[in-house]
Amino acid sequence: MNLPDIKKPKDPRFSCGPTKKPEGWSLKKINNKFLGRYHRSEDVRKFIEEQILKIRKILNIPNDYKIFIMPGSCTGAMEAVIWSILGKRKVSAIIYDYWGKAWYDDMKKLNYKVDCRLALDGSMPSLKDIPTDNDVIIVWTGTTTGISINKLDFLDTNHEGLIISDVNSAVFIYDLPWSKIDVSVFSWQKALGSESQHGVVIMSPKAMNELKSKKVLPKIFDFKINDFLINTPSLLSVADLELCIDLYNESGGLLSSKKKCEENSSIINNWVDSNKYVERFVKRKKYQALSPFYLPFKQKFRYDNFFNFLSNNKIAYDIRNYRMCKPGIRIWTGPTIKKNDLIALTNWLDWCFNKFVS
Repeated sequence: MNLPDIKKPKDPRFSCGPTKKPEGWSLKKINNKFLGRYHRSEDVRKFIEEQILKIRKILNIPNDYKIFIMPGSCTGAMEAVIWSILGKRKVSAIIYDYWGKAWYDDMKKLNYKVDCRLALDGSMPSLKDIPTDNDVIIVWTGTTTGISINKLDFLDTNHEGLIISDVNSAVFIYDLPWSKIDVSVFSWQKALGSESQHGVVIMSPKAMNELKSKKVLPKIFDFKINDFLINTPSLLSVADLELCIDLYNESGGLLSSKKKCEENSSIINNWVDSNKYVERFVKRKKYQALSPFYLPFKQKFRYDNFFNFLSNNKIAYDIRNYRMCKPGIRIWTGPTIKKNDLIALTNWLDWCFNKFVS
């Protein structure tokens, strides 16, 4: 196949997680001082606590909120929350993303009472008349669908139940209202570009009080018998986190991160406006995420050939839709993605559509 003279992205990594490493990252820069050490040694523990303190400071997390490091990435973090905290009250599950659907399915297996509000067609399910005494669980930004709630103003200001949010694709991008969220979970693998596997749980004092009345649980999920660490962490992953956090701060922190995402998302939005082969999954602008984008195809064509071509020619890795979604492309437009790479990607996508669809 003769290829056109179109500039390729310098970095073809547009995956929604794990995401592209930040500018300036290198294996040689990772602090290897604590590798092969016991994680509860005084100096190692101090090193881990320093990274937690950085997270607290960067994200403006209240000082009386507890931060835990969990095994199993964001999934393990949320599973621990579902087992350890939920079940006492009825839960309003607001679902517009397949991860939200996964959390709902887990709650049903545990026989929790759930008010399910589901829409997986790119729209926002009903946010009206949520009982104030219900716990609420929501994915802030849907990694599979590119839809984001953006605000919690649909909840009563004196909501009695717990507000739980998976903020995995929102944290380090949005200035999240921590004081309104009782439990939040995320991993390091999205906006920071750090490694996967470990998760973070942030709990308000209100949520911590809920742990007191919970029955005996599997050790891996039981916050009551653990301190800030649950299970043994990978110190290599923590060292990578340290480097990614430092690079994030050097590049301008939260304000700069959001601005980069806004600029990146405008590139994709403008491209979609002039493209006849894909469409926005999320129609209402107020619910469109800054990252990622999920763009279903408007017609059937040789999907496998299309994605294989992009990967084999180092134009774009891992931009295929989430496995449960309709065929389309999913692009991470987070702060580690360069604008010029996105522009180059869209130019190649235009060429590929003409080549593989016609």
